[in-house]
Amino acid sequence: MSVFDLIAENQIQDYNRRKANGEVNESQTIKPEEKTSFESHLFKSIVGCYEKAAEKPVGERQSLEERAENLRMQLLIGLEQKGMRITAQSMSKELMAKRQAILGCE
Repeated sequence: MSVFDLIAENQIQDYNRRKANGEVNESQTIKPEEKTSFESHLFKSIVGCYEKAAEKPVGERQSLEERAENLRMQLLIGLEQKGMRITAQSMSKELMAKRQAILGCE
């Protein structure tokens, strides 16, 4: 067993011991989040960059817009590499529409 396995095993045993003794508040236990795809995370990050850029003065938006464009290219290339060309086109159009709505850009 590696050191990390031993540490993990000890933490699991400690948690189980504390839970058995009533020391763990179940309402504070972290619940797993809904699983989403990597592409979905990228899409949300791109929209987030647009929203943050909208809060900045026009002169300070460039770095956020560049980041959004880099993420957009990563998303579209990833989809095309998976053979999802129609999805890539659809997402590209959707991102352009969101960019237009949020930033008012072409």
